[in-house]
Amino acid sequence: MFMTAMQVFGGLAIFIFGMKLMSDGLHRVAGEKMRSILRMFSANPLVAVASGAAVTCVIQSSSASTVMVIGFVNAGWLSLIQAMGLIFGANIGTTVTAQLVAFDITWLIMPSIIAGLLLGFVKRRTIADWSETILGFGFLFLGMEFMSGELKTLAGHPAFVQAFQTFKCAPVDGIIPIGSLLGAIFIGVAATMIIQSSSACSGIVIALGASGLLDLYTAVALVMGSNIGTTITAQLAAMTANRVAKQAALAHTLFNLLGVMIIILSFLITWGGEPAFFTLIRKLSLNGGLPRQIANAHTVFNVFTTLVLLPFIPLLAHICEKVIPVSSGKIRYQYLEPHLLDTPSIALTQTAYALRRMLQKAWKMIDCALNIYNRNDEKNQLMVRQLEKREADIDERQKNITDYLSQLMSKKLNKEEAAQIPLLLHCTNDVERIGDHTEIIQSIIGNLQSNDLKFSLQAEKEYDILHDKLAQAADLSAEMLTCCTPQLQEKSNLLEQEIYHLLDSFETEHIARINRGDCRPQVGILYLELMAEFRKISRHLFNINERSEMFYENFPTERHK
Repeated sequence: MFMTAMQVFGGLAIFIFGMKLMSDGLHRVAGEKMRSILRMFSANPLVAVASGAAVTCVIQSSSASTVMVIGFVNAGWLSLIQAMGLIFGANIGTTVTAQLVAFDITWLIMPSIIAGLLLGFVKRRTIADWSETILGFGFLFLGMEFMSGELKTLAGHPAFVQAFQTFKCAPVDGIIPIGSLLGAIFIGVAATMIIQSSSACSGIVIALGASGLLDLYTAVALVMGSNIGTTITAQLAAMTANRVAKQAALAHTLFNLLGVMIIILSFLITWGGEPAFFTLIRKLSLNGGLPRQIANAHTVFNVFTTLVLLPFIPLLAHICEKVIPVSSGKIRYQYLEPHLLDTPSIALTQTAYALRRMLQKAWKMIDCALNIYNRNDEKNQLMVRQLEKREADIDERQKNITDYLSQLMSKKLNKEEAAQIPLLLHCTNDVERIGDHTEIIQSIIGNLQSNDLKFSLQAEKEYDILHDKLAQAADLSAEMLTCCTPQLQEKSNLLEQEIYHLLDSFETEHIARINRGDCRPQVGILYLELMAEFRKISRHLFNINERSEMFYENFPTERHK
């Protein structure tokens, strides 16, 4: 019996490994397409449910899609109501795995494993990702076959059978015993919390049903428990996230709890000497065996509860906001969301958003330093006193982005994704260097003021022109970090030519003024030093623009956002 039990656990290990391999492969194959699907959520809650179901069907993991949604909420992509619709849809999408497992397609096991292995030798990354998906598919059913076969052997041991009778939920006089029902639900909750996958738990329940160790009533109770247990993944993901993400995780738990309560109440309605729910499942399954009935019960349970609770999404959202309020009134979003690292294409775009924010802050520092000369109002003076603190913030942001990209490099990336990381790292360094020029500009202008020096009227006019043009360049760079259209690229090229032309002509004219004696040499040197700073900052900004263009070549859907 010990060796048989080991065979069962070995089959379970192969089953879970196959499911993870298939899910990871599909996750990478889907890549950027998941962004397009999730963008559909904004229409209405029904579309959000459909989007959540579609994404979960694609990646074959409700846990992965739910964690992704929590990450989007924490990054500011989704509101609470939008996230709830997607999470509810994930509950429906996850039933596809159970439907798949319920099929008797053992003849596909070896062809899938062989095909998956052979495709793995192909160097093209997209084909390699499909190889993992196909190989995982084969291992999933191989593990299922091992489990089912050995469980049938264990079904012949009275002690083993007796253990499964403890929470047997067969109805008595048409009513399921509440104690047995709650006990089975609790076992489902605990098992799913341990293995962190409701799909895997459903597969195990189907295997137990196929071996004759479970009846339909107990299997449904275990599946209901797995629906509650799977919410632990969202709760763990939201622990370090903002309050809205925590609200979304709570909504997931409340929704699944309410769904189970609704189905339990429906058990009070009898039909044909048993709860009507089970009679309906048998009729829908036609002549299907117990595995098919369990899979259908899982699907009906999730679809029915979603449709019932869908109109109450605003009410559930209000309850979650009351239970976990945003006390400060301000929500802090985290662009560099760690839960999005498992979807590299999304993590890369999030990094570009974080980089844009860093650039905007760095430009504010430069703008403040340039304003000291002739636009130093009370507001600017206040900012001047914060420049040291702002410089430390820019350095911290550079470190965070670099660390985030370092973590991303440890993930499985395709060729295009791997090529994006150096581009973003170079952009990060350019932005940090822009911030460094603040101190130099502040020192030059301070030197002017301490010696009571002023530029000539013509030099001041040139200074203001360059200041305004640099502001335009900074705004354009920030825009190109998150949206890179051909129109913006053309605008960048024209602006670059204009700024360098102005710098060359202003420097030439200034040297002529010095030679004519219209400008004191001490002032002239400081003016030329400022021109050099303008040129260096411009170079950093246009470096960012060039790399943004290269970055978005691999994200055509984002170019025209």
